[in-house]
Amino acid sequence: MFWDEYIVMHLTPHGWVKETEKMVGRMIESPMPNDAVLSLIFHETIRGLLSQKEQWIEAEYRIDRSSDMIKILFETFGKIPEQFKSWNINSELIVKL
Repeated sequence: MFWDEYIVMHLTPHGWVKETEKMVGRMIESPMPNDAVLSLIFHETIRGLLSQKEQWIEAEYRIDRSSDMIKILFETFGKIPEQFKSWNINSELIVKL
């Protein structure tokens, strides 16, 4: 694999919080917030010199995904963090969201 990066973000009552960032040649980790209700893992991979960049998102709900709290937090802070809004997010890109 030529390039494999990911960033883990958590949705909390205070907004989106970054936990882990794995970029080429470095790894930055922070503890997961205790009040996280949703964790998203943003993957970006290039498998070879002539390969297209692949982007996808994995989701892990920490509470019931139909909870009113999730709906309120999505309305307040968005379904994804601001820095990832440039990704062309569609249903094929998101896993379990």
